[in-house]
Amino acid sequence: MHSHPPPERRRAATSSGAADREAAEQLAALVHAIRIPVAQVDERFRIQWVNLAFCAVAGEPAPSLVGRPFSDLLDDASGDWLAHRIGRGDHFRDGSAIGRVQLRASPGEAFLMSPVPATRDGRLIGWLVSLRPSGAGTLVDPTLGDVLAHETHQKQKLEALLTVSQMVTSSIEHEVVLNTIAREVRRVVQVDECTVFLLDEREQLLRPVACDVMDYHDEVMAVRLIPGQGITGSVFVSGVGEIVEDSENDPRAMTVPGTPAEESSLLCVPLVARRRVMGVITLARIGAQRRPFVQEDLEIASLFAGQCSAAIQNARIYEQLKKAFDELRHTQTQLVQSAKLNALGEMAGGVAHDFNNILAAILGRTQLLLRTLEDSSIRRQLQVIEQAALDGAHTVRRVQEFTRVRIDERFEPLDLNGVIESVLELTRPAWMTNAKKRGIAIHVHSRLSARQLVEGNASELREVFTNLVLNAVDALPWGGSLFVITEDAGDAVVARFRDTGVGMEEDTRLRVFDPFFTTKSVQGTGLGLSVAYGIVTRHRGTIEVESQRGVGTEFTVMLPATRAGGNHEEALLPAGPLQARSVLVVDDEPAVLDVLADMLRTLGQDVSVAVGGEAGCIAFDQQPAQIVFTDLGMPEVNGWDLADHIRQRSPDVGVVLVTGWGFQLEEDLALARGVDLILTKPFTLEDVERAFARVSSLVESRRAA
Repeated sequence: MHSHPPPERRRAATSSGAADREAAEQLAALVHAIRIPVAQVDERFRIQWVNLAFCAVAGEPAPSLVGRPFSDLLDDASGDWLAHRIGRGDHFRDGSAIGRVQLRASPGEAFLMSPVPATRDGRLIGWLVSLRPSGAGTLVDPTLGDVLAHETHQKQKLEALLTVSQMVTSSIEHEVVLNTIAREVRRVVQVDECTVFLLDEREQLLRPVACDVMDYHDEVMAVRLIPGQGITGSVFVSGVGEIVEDSENDPRAMTVPGTPAEESSLLCVPLVARRRVMGVITLARIGAQRRPFVQEDLEIASLFAGQCSAAIQNARIYEQLKKAFDELRHTQTQLVQSAKLNALGEMAGGVAHDFNNILAAILGRTQLLLRTLEDSSIRRQLQVIEQAALDGAHTVRRVQEFTRVRIDERFEPLDLNGVIESVLELTRPAWMTNAKKRGIAIHVHSRLSARQLVEGNASELREVFTNLVLNAVDALPWGGSLFVITEDAGDAVVARFRDTGVGMEEDTRLRVFDPFFTTKSVQGTGLGLSVAYGIVTRHRGTIEVESQRGVGTEFTVMLPATRAGGNHEEALLPAGPLQARSVLVVDDEPAVLDVLADMLRTLGQDVSVAVGGEAGCIAFDQQPAQIVFTDLGMPEVNGWDLADHIRQRSPDVGVVLVTGWGFQLEEDLALARGVDLILTKPFTLEDVERAFARVSSLVESRRAA
């Protein structure tokens, strides 16, 4: 199956091939125009190519000559001598002329044969053979040597231009482009030093971005020029290339700090893109014996500058696009992650609501029985059921955390350093004791320098950081280091957890916050990092991960800082018996309805019940109550509808919304819709008593007003 190069490489190859053909055609025309017979032979002296003058003296056209041994054209004596010389294997490596040879086509005329070695990558590939009449009085053909030297230099220039052209189309890495420019320009123009300056748009200074120099590389790269400063700065301002033969005597000249003063010649050409100068290429020849620059050097450098400007512009566009793409990909990753957790959150919300109804009935009935039973054995059994129901409620809350919109969390100002210190102490057995048992050493290095406070839930943040520490320990099966750092970052506090462990593949890194994704085959549930993601997001923060296989992993948690103080106190239970009031309880789940009604009766209240929202409206219209406890999620007429119905008829009535979605509701929204208080399922008897006391107090306040 054949593979095809990408379009960029095809275009580069096409332009390269066209340029090579053009160079070959130019060389052929030039050599054909030479009046001296010239033939190209391989290392065994088989003819590969001849010019027209050679065809004339050989008496045959080029097609009949190509491929034949050169000795076929010589008389017997000359042919034997050439065969003997070739057989010795020296291939005329001294480059000297062969004595007189006779051609079969010109028996009365002797020629002097001059071989010029042809090499490729340092390897001999053949010879260029010229023939001159032996009466010319010279053994070497200087004319041909000059021509070949000129053509060699032209070929070098062409190769360098092709290199830059290919680089423009095939490489868009900024650093690669600039270094290639500096190297190729120096090679072709044959200078001692080449430096590429670009304008720093932010600082409005010319600074070197690439240089190919003999010495003082760091000193050259440290140069900064104001536009117009020095010869380079002058060319930047004028936009016109310039040759300065005695730069040390030019009033604009300046010496690079840290380098000695030297005799030098400079050639500077501007880099222009879209009619705007973006930089300068500065070339230097150094020393008293330096060769002066000529106009041809300026032309070549200007030609390079045109290619370089396009390359630099392409590289800049690529960097901008790459940056935009990386930002877009990062945003997309966050959106995908949010979508995954939102989908799971919607599912979890529905499941949690149903479980909360079940647990509300179990927990409520158990607590009512505990208030009446005296048998210690039965009480112990009921306490086990009560604890199981409470644990179940906690598990449901953990599932609800995937929604990332729980509003019931009470945040307070926290010192993140203190939270992390407690986590490191808590996890010490994992990273110290257990590690020693396995015969490895895990070193924890902490630098907790953050000074700002964050607002949050200390228990939840401890869970996040504990998870990150234990994950780092798991990633260090052969020991290593864990670095824990906190620092202020503007209006935020950053916590970093970096380990030197096994690291992650890119696919794993992208999925690490997915629910139920784990690389731990036995003990892992895949919930740890997804829960951490939800907790951090609820704290209005971000959590990100960078990892490289075999190098390590770093988790970065960023939380908004706060300077506000706060003291959220739990509402206390009322002292003494509650004032008796008329209470209506509405729910479409009979088990929850009955247990809530019984709890309120236990608290000494006059309770009536209604199954469903529509029945609740009818019951309230027939016999208005002072306080209404209503479920939220009911068909046809839900809790919001019932609250609105009650408010329209009796604004002073206290309304408590009872729901398994309580963690997702904001109290301000509830107040705006006619609800005084939210009671979250599953509820304890103390929760019901506290809620009744609060709403009863509100009812009294309204009546007094």
